[in-house]
Amino acid sequence: MNLLKIIKQDRTASFRNIMALVIILTLIVLTRGHYNWLIFTYHLPDFTIAALFIAGVYLRNFLSVFLIILSAVIVDNYSILYLGVEANCITPAYSLLLLTYFGIFYLSKYLTTLVINKNFIRNFSLIIVISSVQWFLATLSYYLFTDSALNKLGSYMLYWSVKEIPITLSWMVIVMLVFTINHNYSLVNYFYKNKSLSD
Repeated sequence: MNLLKIIKQDRTASFRNIMALVIILTLIVLTRGHYNWLIFTYHLPDFTIAALFIAGVYLRNFLSVFLIILSAVIVDNYSILYLGVEANCITPAYSLLLLTYFGIFYLSKYLTTLVINKNFIRNFSLIIVISSVQWFLATLSYYLFTDSALNKLGSYMLYWSVKEIPITLSWMVIVMLVFTINHNYSLVNYFYKNKSLSD
């Protein structure tokens, strides 16, 4: 009897993981790239980094992060091949960008939850640090692997960091608000529980 209950719970958890991943991948496809796929998403910023945080806190498996990163690569290649987006960002640095994506997923294990609670300051501070370091490493690697003048790197970072990092943080605020509403009203129990560091 207990074995059947465990199997049923495992199937339910697997189904919920799959559904969460489908929603995450759909948001990446709808928002990633120079041109968004549907006219109403044209101005939505890229959801990829927020997806990596969600996967790191709640899904916590390599397949999830692999599918998220693979979907980002597929969307980027589709945009270049079929939508006319310039391929100037596809350099050896692109592989380092993908590694920084895995770093976000890996470091997200230090977040206890994406719910706004007593740990909000700690968790959001970690999100700011992780996002900023990822942006810095991705930008630095691009400059190192292209003909871009390194003497312009500092001014570029000062100008664009205050424009691009807040985009990620805005997604994270939205994600945290949604997860908090879910937590308070038990809309989807899968994301209800806090994830402890020992999970």
